[in-house]
Amino acid sequence: MSPDNRNAQVQTIMATISSLIASRRIEDKLRAATLLNEYAPTLPKSFTERIIEELKKDSHTEIQEALVPLLIKEENSPLLQEVTNAEIVAGYSGLIETALQKVIDIAQMFDLSHMTARALRQHFSEGKNGSDNGVYSDFLKQKTKVSPELTFFPQVSLKLSPINALSEVIRIIPELSKKNDTNHVQVLADKKNIEKELDEIIGTEQEISFNIVGYELLYTLERMMRDLIHQRIIKPNMENLQTKIPPDVLEGMKKRKSVEENNPISSGTYELVEYCDFTDLKKILEKGRNHEFFTDIFSFDEMKAVYSKLGELDPIRKKIAHSRPLTRKEFERLRMYATDILGQIK
Repeated sequence: MSPDNRNAQVQTIMATISSLIASRRIEDKLRAATLLNEYAPTLPKSFTERIIEELKKDSHTEIQEALVPLLIKEENSPLLQEVTNAEIVAGYSGLIETALQKVIDIAQMFDLSHMTARALRQHFSEGKNGSDNGVYSDFLKQKTKVSPELTFFPQVSLKLSPINALSEVIRIIPELSKKNDTNHVQVLADKKNIEKELDEIIGTEQEISFNIVGYELLYTLERMMRDLIHQRIIKPNMENLQTKIPPDVLEGMKKRKSVEENNPISSGTYELVEYCDFTDLKKILEKGRNHEFFTDIFSFDEMKAVYSKLGELDPIRKKIAHSRPLTRKEFERLRMYATDILGQIK
C-alpha cells in the first residue's frame, strides 16, 4: 500500500472511531473499542491514549471488558526514551540520516509529523545544522500549543496534525545523501525537488488535519443539536409531530427509520431524530414557534444566528462527507460557528 493510501486509511479509521466514541450508545462505544484494538498498531499513540481515556469514563460492564486487551497492550508497550538537546545537536551536526533519526524520535514522542516535515524543510532550505536547538524548541512549542476553545470538548483532537507522514519523509531523505557534491548544479536541482516534496507533505498534512478535526467538531455539533431537538420538540410532542416538524422532513425521517428497521443486518432501531439529515435540523428549528422551546439557551436573535450558521455549515459538511479537503478559511468558519453554538448550549 502506498503512503498516501495508508494515510487515507488511517484518517478514515480515526474519524470512524472518533464518531463512535462521541455517541452515547453502548453499541457504538463497543464498536470503537473493537476498532481501536484491531488498528492500534497503525494509529498515533496520542490518539489511542485519548480514546482509551474516554472509554475508561464509562462504567458499563461490557465496555470495561472490551478495554482489557487495550490496557494490556498499553502496559506492555515499550516506553520511548526522551531525546536530549545534546542528542539533537549531535544529530544535526552529523550525517543527514542521523539527524533524521533524531527528528523521528521526537515525532514519535510528540506525534508531530507535520512539524517533522517543517523542520526538515527548514534544514534543507536554510542549511541549518541544529546547533541552535531551534528544531527542538519548535517541537516543544507545538506540543503545548492548543486551541483554547477546543479544550471544552474532550472528544475533539487537540493536535491539528495527527496523521503520520514519516514514511513519506523517510522515502525522500535518503535521496539527499546519494547526491554527488561535484555536480553542484544537479545537487541544487535535486534539493529544490526535495523541498517541493516536503512542501507537498506540509500542505497535505494541513488539509488532512482540517478535515479530521472538522469532522469531530461537526459530529459533536450535530449530535448536540439532535439531542436538544429530541428532548425539547419530538419527545414532548409525539402525538402531534406534524405540527412541529415540516411534513417533508417528517416523512423522510419515518421512511429512513422504516427502511433500517426492516434491514436484516441492521444492529437495531434508534430514536426518530437519528434519521434526520443535517439540513433537516435547521428546518425543524425554524418551524413555527419551535424557537420558544429554547428560550433558556438562545434569545430570538441568537436563534436566528443559529439558523444562519447551520445554513453556512451545510456546504462545509458536504465537503467533509465526500472527503474533499477543507480550506483554512472553511475550517476556521466551522471551528468558530461550532464552538459558538456548543459554547451556548453547554
